[in-house]
Amino acid sequence: MSYKTYMDDIELLNIISRWNFWGAEIDVGIKRQTYSNRIKELLDGNNNIVAETGIRRCGKSFIAKQVAKLFISEGYGKENVLIINLEDERFLERDYRLLLNIFDVYKKEVKPTRRPLIIIDEAQEVSGWERFVRGMGERNEALFIITGSSSALLSSEYSTLLSGRHIAINIMPLSFPEFAKFKGLSVDTRLETAKNLDGLRHLFDEYLHYGGMPAVELSENKEDLLSSYFNTVLLKDIAERYRIRDMEKLRFLAKFYLTNISSSITFTRISKATKGERAKGIPVKTVQRFSDYLASSYLFFFVKRFSFSIKDQENSPRKVYAVDNGFASAIGFNFMDIRGRLLENVVACELLRMTHRNGRVEVYYWKSKASRREVDFVLKEGNAITLIQVAYNPSNLETRDREIKGITECAKALRVKKGTIITYNYRASETVGEVKINYVPIVEWILEYELSEGTLEGNHAA
Repeated sequence: MSYKTYMDDIELLNIISRWNFWGAEIDVGIKRQTYSNRIKELLDGNNNIVAETGIRRCGKSFIAKQVAKLFISEGYGKENVLIINLEDERFLERDYRLLLNIFDVYKKEVKPTRRPLIIIDEAQEVSGWERFVRGMGERNEALFIITGSSSALLSSEYSTLLSGRHIAINIMPLSFPEFAKFKGLSVDTRLETAKNLDGLRHLFDEYLHYGGMPAVELSENKEDLLSSYFNTVLLKDIAERYRIRDMEKLRFLAKFYLTNISSSITFTRISKATKGERAKGIPVKTVQRFSDYLASSYLFFFVKRFSFSIKDQENSPRKVYAVDNGFASAIGFNFMDIRGRLLENVVACELLRMTHRNGRVEVYYWKSKASRREVDFVLKEGNAITLIQVAYNPSNLETRDREIKGITECAKALRVKKGTIITYNYRASETVGEVKINYVPIVEWILEYELSEGTLEGNHAA
């Protein structure tokens, strides 16, 4: 049966014209140039297919449109961009033939004058989408940006479906500099940052609490929207995808992680902790499997313990972080009770962004087996090692003593000469033994990293 038995060319053209620059005014949102410029650069090179991955509602679709706008601004021509929104409810049937029909109607009626840029939004809604993309990509007939929810389009699955012909870009919720731009404060230069510093410090309190999901930032009902996202990720991106029947256990584990962000965990300890709870007795293997699912949905990520032994890394506890602070605040404990953990979570997310930009950077935590002292983050790039502690208020003598002992012991073990303690608003420097320690307020640390374009300043191991 032909697709045209229930939708003729005029109706199809009417639908797709609503999403496209040649048919309507398209809202591209607030610019996220770190991503849009990178994707444009890849497509300008020898890459025909760029895939955007990341937690749902983090802004993938808007970024794809921003890339299209960049092409158009450089004279590509509106007629040479085709946006296909596969979540449109007016499509009664979704299969490979739908994509073929859309493209045929587009070519016949819009008449592109050069190789088009095709954006397929929510590609998982159509079975066989990868055949369409792979075939046209191999024939060099189009450039592609593919977006989709993590329920069906994870980076590993892209590689399988497209046979390694794509570049994957992981999209995260707003970084703090992006959040500031959403609020109208420019941080593109050191001068702008300095002029806006008081406002930026005030804004950070909101960012620490509610995180950086774009629609949440613009909403007056932030906690309700975050709860809705959380439930949708569990249901759509995990339960439906992996056919999980016991939602109670999955929800319990997700909430357990949100109330324990920035903490070290083992699957065995979690399994024991569930005994006597409503989700009683989650087996260790189930905890591990569900944890993998939660990570694959991009809701959480885990940081391994630093060791020169790969076996030791794999067998040690891991620290758990949420991809966005808002989930921990909305679903976890009271905000005031976990400000220190939330501060560490912000740093962890920023370091994850660093690894996305620079694949040579590895992020760990460090813990002494003898003294049990810890350093929150050890960054390694080749022989360069950077030590980072996070302390909300190191003016407290007990807290300060603990953080200093941890960083100096780690520095000695790894033979480095300096470390950073990221604070809420405390600034100072001191030398303890042979180790120089800089206390840097979180806002200044994030903005300086952004202005330095992600340069990792470390210590070279002796």
